[in-house]
This record gives sequence, structure tokens and C-alpha cells, in this order.
Amino acid sequence: MERTWVRFASLVLSVAALLCWLVMFLAGTDVWHDTGRPDLWNLSGPPYEDLRAFVGAFYVLALALAAHVVIAAASLVRRSRQAV
Repeated sequence: MERTWVRFASLVLSVAALLCWLVMFLAGTDVWHDTGRPDLWNLSGPPYEDLRAFVGAFYVLALALAAHVVIAAASLVRRSRQAV
């Protein structure tokens, strides 16, 4: 029971991180639409390679954050069931 607050804090922080990712996604979508929906995958030049790398890392980050939320929630539930 003494370590439950750590698991709860981990869950809260990971949910907050996932919500921040969602805000960044929505802001990026607005910028993408305002710039005329550039075709990042087929354009060449210095900024587009960096943008493709950013997009790839951005979506991998979403998967990592979602996995952390699931693991933190499962850990909290398992710990609370053991305490009962």
C-alpha cells in the first residue's frame, strides 16, 4: 500500500503526456491544412527529410505513451487487488 501513490502518479503523468501528444497532433494538423497539405513523403530538399523523421518519431511516441498508460493502469489495478 505504501507504494500505490507512485503507481498512481505514474498513471496520471502518462495520461497527461498522452493528452499533450494529442494537443500537438491537433496543432500539427491545423498547420498542415493551413500550409496547403504539402506532400511530405514525395518532396525533396533539406527540410523534408527532417520532417519525415519527425513524423515517424511522433507516431512511435504515441504508441510508447499508450503502452505506458496501459502498463501503469495494469500495475495499479494489480497492486490494488493484492492489497485487498
